[in-house]
Amino acid sequence: MAKVLIVDDDKETISLLERIVAIKGHQPSSATNSVSAVEAAHSINPDVILMDILMPEVNGIQLCKIFKAIPTLKHIPIIIVSALNDAGSQRDAMNSGASDFMSKPVSADILAQKIQNLVATA
Repeated sequence: MAKVLIVDDDKETISLLERIVAIKGHQPSSATNSVSAVEAAHSINPDVILMDILMPEVNGIQLCKIFKAIPTLKHIPIIIVSALNDAGSQRDAMNSGASDFMSKPVSADILAQKIQNLVATA
């Protein structure tokens, strides 16, 4: 069972992703902004982070860079889960240090496989 931190400012999206993660046998936690995301990551030490791009104040690309700049958190794989599906957003996500990218709406089975693959290689 992997610990999965979900970072999104939309509570409905968080709820959906938490259900998917739990149904697939993992332990979900969530944060709705960058400050609580970093605090949560420090306290729970997640195996994987799922993060949206479109968030107020600090967006997911910026937050990914923040995570990768913190020595105790930089090892955590990040999957960007976004409504943005253009090549530029995908490139920006990968260049910021993300391990993978998924477009919304997500497939529960594909998300579970991506989480499993990242946990297995960590």
